[in-house]
This record gives sequence, C-alpha cells and structure tokens, in this order.
Amino acid sequence: MGAQPPYAQPPAGAPPAHVPGVVPPPPVKQKTGSAWKVAIIVGIVAILLIAVAVAALALFVFNTVKAPVDVTNNYIEAVNDGNVREAWDLLHPDSPIKEAFDLRSFEAEIIADSMKLRTWDANEVEVNNGRAEVRVDMEPSDGNEFEVVFDVRKDGGDWKIYDYSSV
Repeated sequence: MGAQPPYAQPPAGAPPAHVPGVVPPPPVKQKTGSAWKVAIIVGIVAILLIAVAVAALALFVFNTVKAPVDVTNNYIEAVNDGNVREAWDLLHPDSPIKEAFDLRSFEAEIIADSMKLRTWDANEVEVNNGRAEVRVDMEPSDGNEFEVVFDVRKDGGDWKIYDYSSV
C-alpha cells in the first residue's frame, strides 16, 4: 500500500480514526460540585430537623407548665366570681377540701367567705411527675397583697387543684 494523501490523515490532536469493530469509550463528564450540593442539602435537612425538635420540646415544656397554671387561674376566677359548681369541679377527687366539705358547706365556708380579688398572678411554677406547685401573688380589693401556694395534681389526663395554703 502506498502513502495516503494528506487529506486522509486525521488532524493533529484529533482522536484516532475509528477502527472497524472497536467502540471508542464515551467521553468523560467532569463532575462540577456535586459533593457540595449534597453537603448543602444534608446541612439544610439537619438544621430543619433540629428546629422541629427544638420547637416540639419548647411546646411540650410550655404545655407542661401552662396546664397547671390554667387550672389554678380558672379555680381562682371561679371562687372570685362565686361559681360554686365550677370551682368544685376543678378540685381533685382526693383533695382534702373535698374530704372536709360537701358542696353546700364548700359554698358557705369557702366561696361565700373568700375575699374578692382585684388581681392575681401565677409567678412561679414547678412541675414534677404529675404534681405541680403554683405560687400565686394575690391582691384583694383592700390592697393587702399575699401569696398562696397551690398543690395541683393530675387526675387522669387533667390537672386539678389538690390543696392550697397562704404563705
């Protein structure tokens, strides 16, 4: 065979001519930052999971403290407004108050004799294993402030007033 003409030669730097029966390898694609993209997505997902966990924990703690305070406020309001049945129903079934009084004597000795409050403020709450201690600053109409500590306990899924005393 003789020399091939110059136009039959592949240009310099070109891939070799195709040889029949041989498949050339596919071109190599260069990855451009895919590891960074994965790292950013994983980071965002981790931050979102942490934020959800913190929000759930905050909500749990808030509700754990809020429920005993709510029942305490509702009880004080019922007594202050003279709502005997509502106040009675907020007492724990095992409460010493329910042991010492029936509904009529509770009305006559607790509701009727209680001083009317101008304001009250639950300022400290401690919750531990289905029991809570709620400290409440009270200001009656005469302005002589005092503090009452409420012992609040779980009754099934509800918080109820077990007992209370002035400090």
